[in-house]
Amino acid sequence: MTFRPFGFPISLYSPLPPDECRRRLRTKLLTGFERPAALRPRGKLIGQSFLVIWLGAYDWINKESEPKLILRLRKDGTGTSIKGRAIPGIQFLLFLIPAALFAIWGSTKIMAYRPDHAPADPMTYLIVKFIICALPLAFVASLWLVAHWQSKTGRPMISFLKRTLAARDVTPPSLA
Repeated sequence: MTFRPFGFPISLYSPLPPDECRRRLRTKLLTGFERPAALRPRGKLIGQSFLVIWLGAYDWINKESEPKLILRLRKDGTGTSIKGRAIPGIQFLLFLIPAALFAIWGSTKIMAYRPDHAPADPMTYLIVKFIICALPLAFVASLWLVAHWQSKTGRPMISFLKRTLAARDVTPPSLA
């Protein structure tokens, strides 16, 4: 299993034309908070080709949530090519990216700090300084690892797409 804390690619092909795919998705997907107790795929078509799907009404704030699917529908011959990514919950990305930037900034500031007077034991000072710099970076790395270890695959939503659009998996050329 490869390390994919930021999700994995999805590539599907449906024999249906894009307009029929959009029509079927609009009829099957719940929108917003309609029937919040139902754990059914919800989604939004943005424009003619961009699709976001999630599971459950409170999924955007649920920390144990399934990944979201961000997909693009494109005409491919007589059918539709559906490509995108299953990404972890948006709350994870909204926390990890600023945490990583803050960890790098804070560690750089600590390393650049020079005291006004010489430390009593320069070697101990450097060791403590490196440990303090490593803590925020280790915290961000641990978040990244936890995201990988506890990542869910988004299979219920992919199965939903396959059933609704009569789609099948397409192996990307890079993985063939």
